[in-house]
Amino acid sequence: MSLYSIALLLIGLVISVNAHDFGSKHTVELTASNYESETSSGKVYMIAYFAPWCGHCKKLAPQWQELGEKAASQENIKISYIDCTAHRDVCQKAEVKGYPTIKIVHKNEEYKTYKGSRDVSSMYDFVVEAASELLTESS
Repeated sequence: MSLYSIALLLIGLVISVNAHDFGSKHTVELTASNYESETSSGKVYMIAYFAPWCGHCKKLAPQWQELGEKAASQENIKISYIDCTAHRDVCQKAEVKGYPTIKIVHKNEEYKTYKGSRDVSSMYDFVVEAASELLTESS
């Protein structure tokens, strides 16, 4: 292995984002084994689909944790995340084409894809509005 290859590998390890970067006591880690049971619960899930090598994902992670904190008081909203390199089948089924992809899922169905600014306030407003629409419809 060349010195150049080793350097690239080390850089990749340093800048990769891991599930724990998105995780906090106010966010839910989704996996292939819990995705369906979690998202079918009747709660509104705002999900970040990410890849560890993605620079934009690395940048999003701290905001995602903060979003989880801000939304913690909302009983019907869950801020969650899934590593698409570890759970490819889930992300393929969700038709994730790029990272990060942020979607609202309710009762195991995609409701909306978030395409707005990645600041906490904008994302929070989006999920609260989506929850209001979804939970009003299902009443």
